[in-house]
Amino acid sequence: MPLPPVDYLRTSRRARWADLPAVVHAATARAAGSAVVEAALPVESGFTNGYAAPLLLADGRRVFVKAAGPSLGYAVAGLAQEATVLPRLASLACAPRLVGVASVAAADGTWWVLVLEHIDGHQPGGPWTPRDAWAAHDACAEIAAVDPGSLGFELSSLVSDVLSDTVIHSVFDDAAAGRLAWPVGVARPAPAAFDDASRLLGRAGDALLGDRLSHADLRADNLLISAGRARVLDWNWVSLAPGWADFAGLLPYLWADGIAPETFAAGLLDGVDPEAVDSFLAVLAAYLISGGARPDEPGMTPSLRQHQRYTAQITLDLLAHRRRWPA
Repeated sequence: MPLPPVDYLRTSRRARWADLPAVVHAATARAAGSAVVEAALPVESGFTNGYAAPLLLADGRRVFVKAAGPSLGYAVAGLAQEATVLPRLASLACAPRLVGVASVAAADGTWWVLVLEHIDGHQPGGPWTPRDAWAAHDACAEIAAVDPGSLGFELSSLVSDVLSDTVIHSVFDDAAAGRLAWPVGVARPAPAAFDDASRLLGRAGDALLGDRLSHADLRADNLLISAGRARVLDWNWVSLAPGWADFAGLLPYLWADGIAPETFAAGLLDGVDPEAVDSFLAVLAAYLISGGARPDEPGMTPSLRQHQRYTAQITLDLLAHRRRWPA
């Protein structure tokens, strides 16, 4: 039975404003520049379980606040990184404006708070429409046009991250030989497909070499469509990559919703070697297969594994179409 699509609006279980320590309330008001008079319910998208919700301030402004404490160390690290990145993206129209940031000591340890502009919009997907897909495409093009040297700090690169990962390079070989647990619900490709996917992984060192700015974690839940434009959220994984890489990561979702990659042949994919795109997709699938086969970990939202398995399946489906793998 095919894996059902993930509802990316319902993937997390977040704390409410009243659950946060009083010192975090005070730090939020200082970072926002005004007292908080009303807190909306937290959003349920994303996978960190950190606090994330719109707030109404005493001066009439609405802001969006993200906060996390020591029990969510990975979320704290993400907020700290985003606090470094966002001020350097002030000229990027698709990125949210950072209103303020705070790091505050509470009884349980250090909390980080990010206060961002409030963006009215809708999350794309469920299903994707061509209009939203083009809006996301144009945001990816805007990101790729940024000079990474202007950011003022060193970025890792997609190709170095991939080449330094000792697990994913053998994912398809190990799966074919039965040495790797296969994610529950994900259809196994034919043996010839495993061979081809493994060969594509071997090309990653050349195919993924690039020097353009990349968000490096683009999904529907990291996007808002506002006034016809895509706004890109959660900037804690930025790296260097080919200019088409961010958009290529969306192709499986578009394909699953009936929007063919060929639709964008005149855009970011114009002139790009199809083998390079397929190599990127094989790397993506390898990461997702490896993650999707693992059990849930303490504190993890169960939706993360569901996301990994679903995205692994649709990425393999797209590769099967592009590579003409046998059924």
